[in-house]
Amino acid sequence: MKKILLSAFFLLSVTSSVYSQDKIITLNYDTIDCRISKISNNTIFFEVYTKGVRSTGKIPLTSVLNYTISGNPVENKKANRTIITDPFLRLRLGFNGGIDYLFANSKDAEAYMSDNLGITSSEAKSYYRDLKLGYHANGSLTYLITPEYGAGIKYSFFSTSAGIESFVDPQDGVHLIYASYNERIFVNYVGAVFYAQQAFGSNNRFLLNSACSFGLATYRNEAEYLKEYYLITGKNIGTDVSIGFEYFIIRRISVGADLSALFSSIRKMEITDGINFNTIDLDKENYENLSRIGLSAGIRFYLWNK
Repeated sequence: MKKILLSAFFLLSVTSSVYSQDKIITLNYDTIDCRISKISNNTIFFEVYTKGVRSTGKIPLTSVLNYTISGNPVENKKANRTIITDPFLRLRLGFNGGIDYLFANSKDAEAYMSDNLGITSSEAKSYYRDLKLGYHANGSLTYLITPEYGAGIKYSFFSTSAGIESFVDPQDGVHLIYASYNERIFVNYVGAVFYAQQAFGSNNRFLLNSACSFGLATYRNEAEYLKEYYLITGKNIGTDVSIGFEYFIIRRISVGADLSALFSSIRKMEITDGINFNTIDLDKENYENLSRIGLSAGIRFYLWNK
């Protein structure tokens, strides 16, 4: 009797090991312990034994990340490797911060400073070099219409400042005035964005993306000269483009870096000292160029479960 029981236990253990040696890993990283019975061009057929009860199933190859058959792991080349093809991940929320550089040509402004304000050429160059380099932050919300394409909204904020203290020649032939000249510039942009992306790499942990946005750019310059304070404002249509790279830390969160550029210019300005208000239509050669290029890094969240 004991011999029969031992034989039965041995057969059961052998049967269990045979039927559990195969595995299927889905794109959602779920594991199916089974015996793979057949693999067609598009489907894996398998058998599962639960407490001695046999059941069969099948799964499309496009939904399989990899599988193991007879102890040999197989990378599935037909897997749909776009990490966000899952219909539950439709919303992309991103936040970035970085450094931007203004394209504006400052030669005329530097010459004006040197010729009319008594500031040296090197001081003028240093001033505008500081003013061209600034910081920016942005946020975007994108709805993925398909796994590769989406649309949404983007907001960005840019800030830069520069200041100088020097003796200023008021051109009266008598006086020299020690004074400061400072500017703090803020540019806000909001627009509709069109977005595209493509996943690649091992387990599709990497993502390349690009975006193009059209919207409104607003300009604000808080200036100080000879202890007088001025506010200069303006607005115009702008275009923002970017390319980016992402790495998924986990399935719903990624980190990445973007190279972006904003194109816009101010053609009409409003200037006030708090009492007097003036509106100035700028000549084409005097447009205030807001165009800039920037490098930023940030985090993205894939949120919505459909």
